[in-house]
Amino acid sequence: MEVLRFKHIFFRSSVRFNGASQLVLTFLLIPGCLTSDFIAPFFLADDSFLWGWNAPTESCAVKFRVHLDLSLFSVIGSPKSDAVGQPITLFYIDRLGLYPYIEKNGTDVNGGVPQAVDLAEHLKKVKVDIAHYIPTNDLGLAVIDWEEWRPLWARNWKPKDIYRTKSIQLVQAQNAKLSVAEATNLAKTNFETAGKALMLETLKLGKSLRPKRLWGYYLFPDCYNHHYTKPDYNGSCFFIEKKRNDELSWLWNLSTALFPSIYVNSYLQSSPLTALFVRNRVEEAIRISNIPSAKSPLPVFIYTRPVFTDKTSQYLGQDDLVNTLGETVALGVTGIIMWGSLNLSQSADSCNQLRNYLTTTLNPYIINITLAAKMCSQVFCQHQGICVRKNWNSQDYLHLNPMNLAIETEKNGEFTIKGKPTFEDLEELSKHFRCKCYTNAECPKQVNLKGTHNIYVCASERICINATVKSENEIVRSSTSLVLFFLLFLIFFENECSGIQTRF
Repeated sequence: MEVLRFKHIFFRSSVRFNGASQLVLTFLLIPGCLTSDFIAPFFLADDSFLWGWNAPTESCAVKFRVHLDLSLFSVIGSPKSDAVGQPITLFYIDRLGLYPYIEKNGTDVNGGVPQAVDLAEHLKKVKVDIAHYIPTNDLGLAVIDWEEWRPLWARNWKPKDIYRTKSIQLVQAQNAKLSVAEATNLAKTNFETAGKALMLETLKLGKSLRPKRLWGYYLFPDCYNHHYTKPDYNGSCFFIEKKRNDELSWLWNLSTALFPSIYVNSYLQSSPLTALFVRNRVEEAIRISNIPSAKSPLPVFIYTRPVFTDKTSQYLGQDDLVNTLGETVALGVTGIIMWGSLNLSQSADSCNQLRNYLTTTLNPYIINITLAAKMCSQVFCQHQGICVRKNWNSQDYLHLNPMNLAIETEKNGEFTIKGKPTFEDLEELSKHFRCKCYTNAECPKQVNLKGTHNIYVCASERICINATVKSENEIVRSSTSLVLFFLLFLIFFENECSGIQTRF
């Protein structure tokens, strides 16, 4: 039996437990959802968080007979072109309509730029493609992955400036008398107008054909905070990029979900900069989710990878998982989707490596943060919302207290939970996290932490915490009651004995 413990403290990653409790009871009534702060309700099952697996790993079992434990993931889908009817459908550039782009060798595909494509013909093919990849109108995610150009002209910097150049050339070919400045201004208008129409009409058609799906574009919104090699990096999104995100309100208003990315480069391996990078990207996505309606925000699904972007055979370590998955869960989103490429399952060796990573590293950490998040939600939100940081720009994490709870791996590979949370654990949660209510939910105004809490939360069907947690006052009262009961019993027993002796 292997015991899996995490070196990071249960709430703050910068300090570890010293074994002795330093907690002091300062208050017992914990504020609930007192602000107009909401999150989209869960849409696939009776759960508070979605874990998605969007990687072509089915060949591990079929081709190499390597079984992967993906039981913690609520939805599983392969991005391979022959995969249809899945709960996660990822539309690449060649799978949805007549997406225009320019190949690396300079060849124009479907006109190269959005103003050159026939929108009507594009939508005809979109309809056919949706019918093929999503044959039935069932619940799920529909993610459009169009990354070749960006709908805002200003964001098409190198190497995407070829789309600016192409657009200017088209204008000049139609009117050679225009100055460069005039041609550029007209090209910008034509490009942005056509790009907007292409993206919006595609979304409209998708939503009308498959209304039960949540539709959105991968990598939208983006924060463009990749300048982590610069000194004094704090992860912040540039003001100009946040302003540009605001200019895309037409996209947020029509989307039914957001799918930003937190992929990390090996430069950030085991680095505290990773947390800053991820934190600001997720927070910007949460900000954008409120643009259509603060009272009914869009669900946010964060795309991440189990490996580094530049070293696709090197898996993220525990520190990296805390800085990516841990950050995301603590900030409060609807779900996390784990994307992967063919390199994860291209051979028996790569499949075995992935299986080992799932068993020893990824799955235990998912169990940890899932149980901690659900426990917080049950106690403080009464399942009507999720727990999020009181201070978003902090190092507070939803982790199980390793002094009281351990994730153990049995010989058969199954995980079990040993130990139970304490009242001090709940009190510590209340110091750093607050409740963010589901849209239209009856959220508790305040939670009486004092008393007894029956906790029952699960990461999967067999991985649960089932415990009764009492406050110190409740324990004292219970102990006092037991003592009184025992004394009364002794008095009764003594009287009975006296009566017996009298009769004899």
